[in-house]
Amino acid sequence: MLSEERRAVLINQLRENGYVQAAEIAAQLNVSSATIRRDLVQLQEEGFCTRTRGGAVRSSQSTTLELPYELKKQKFVIEKEKIAREAVKLIENGDTLILDSGSTTYALARLLTEKQRLTVVTNDLQIATLLAANSNIHLICTGGIARPFVFTLQGTEVVDFIQTLRVDKTFLGADAIHADGSIGNVNIEEVAIKRAMIKAASSVMLLVDSSKFSVKGFAEVGTLADVDVVITDENCPGKMKVVIKESSTKLIIAK
Repeated sequence: MLSEERRAVLINQLRENGYVQAAEIAAQLNVSSATIRRDLVQLQEEGFCTRTRGGAVRSSQSTTLELPYELKKQKFVIEKEKIAREAVKLIENGDTLILDSGSTTYALARLLTEKQRLTVVTNDLQIATLLAANSNIHLICTGGIARPFVFTLQGTEVVDFIQTLRVDKTFLGADAIHADGSIGNVNIEEVAIKRAMIKAASSVMLLVDSSKFSVKGFAEVGTLADVDVVITDENCPGKMKVVIKESSTKLIIAK
């Protein structure tokens, strides 16, 4: 197993459980405990965890913990597919779209073969690769600086470019939706990009699986009042359904 793959497993364990035991993970991954301890040293240096005897615990900076793209794609796959099927119903032939980076918007991109004459702008390299071979789509990449293992483009170039656009619809992702109705993101450098995406669109659709209602994001992108539609799955908490409706935002539950 590559070090990047082990890193993804360790980060996931830290986020899900709050701790990892080196011997347990070593047995699971069929590597030595010494290898896992070296990985944890690196993660501690990067601020993801604090090493303890026999393992590590999640650091207090957990609101900035971002999972690698490949690991995100493996989580809540069924829910994301259901959300994408509801989202594609909101797209009409000839629409101009912005697709935010992320695994749920990637699931939506896979369904765009059903549509004709679309113009799609994205800062997601995985989405761009997927759509590049589709003759029914006029694909525009934002440019910017590529982020390793996340496969998104970021930087002031992305913001500046999106600010020049006016599109029909933006399909936005998020790392967290808080109880006060604020939309959170773990990577502060993406906040300005997401805000530009919101302002560029006549309608904004927020695509989030229900796990996003139980975590916190370090930086605030905006509030539910900034989006027109929230599409989530059946496990959305009842109290969050109330928060969404009170924000005058349409709620779609994907089944």
